[in-house]
Amino acid sequence: MANKFDETPLDKATKRLANILKDRAVQLGQDLQKIPFKDRSWLGYKTRSRDALLSRHTGIDIDQLSLTTHIANTHSGEVWRGQWQKNDIVAKILSLRECTVRNSRDFQEEFPRLRIFNHPNILPVLACCNQPPNLVVISQFMPYGSLFNVLHGETGIVVDQNQALRFAIDIARGMEFLHTMEPAIPNLILTSKHVMIDEDLTARINMGDYKFSFHERGKLYAPAWMSPEALQRRPEDINLKAADMWSFAVLLWELETREVPHAELSPMETGMKIAMEGLRLSLPPGISSHMARLVKICSNEEPGKRPKFDMIIPILEKLKQK
Repeated sequence: MANKFDETPLDKATKRLANILKDRAVQLGQDLQKIPFKDRSWLGYKTRSRDALLSRHTGIDIDQLSLTTHIANTHSGEVWRGQWQKNDIVAKILSLRECTVRNSRDFQEEFPRLRIFNHPNILPVLACCNQPPNLVVISQFMPYGSLFNVLHGETGIVVDQNQALRFAIDIARGMEFLHTMEPAIPNLILTSKHVMIDEDLTARINMGDYKFSFHERGKLYAPAWMSPEALQRRPEDINLKAADMWSFAVLLWELETREVPHAELSPMETGMKIAMEGLRLSLPPGISSHMARLVKICSNEEPGKRPKFDMIIPILEKLKQK
């Protein structure tokens, strides 16, 4: 973490000591990304022994996994619960028509960037199995599942206004951190299905839901959370950070209403109507005026006029204090 002069301990150390510290950090799976002085998302950082222990591992043999319970079949792959190194894990076996040598190589190149162990609101990928035809992504098991499951399933968790704001703040802090990364991590659509809820009700953005560059190209599965421009144009032709802010506005709406966005439509109908017919979420009566205003600001039709996450975190924190 940098001081107000944008210096880190590595900058202040001698060259020899800095190199030793860097090598040690890499061995322990630490991210060397500099956290700017203004970034306060590290406050309340919790040391997670499970993550710390498993962060040393990268590629592993699939025989080391004990997969016991089939959780779901998704568009991206089969999801299993199991154990690895005596830890509860979730393994996603990617669905591929054919696992080529190039797929395996790209998987190996892209996977390390998903091992983000230095932020409490990011759920890192712990390890991978790169054994064609099997490409497997391994994450820590989250007892309550996704935010979507908590809001719309039967977990028994009461999500009152305060808890909804805590979830929103967690997600905003995680996204703020991801937006500081260079180069940016593409292909991660922000939806309530891609936010996991830990045992202490911390919301964590799931890096295991990253869409690999070779996987399901050109297919969209969560249009209800996507911005109009993301549905109309290619990713390289839009402001991805602004598109993420639109997705966050949909999450705020979801947290306020406890409803599934555009639940009455199929995904294809939803995407077409948002992109071509101007379909938008309506704010129901009873929603707080402050939250209604924030949703509107974050979903401004002009991407360049949407705020950044470091601008809305203080607003959410003020709302939580009221």
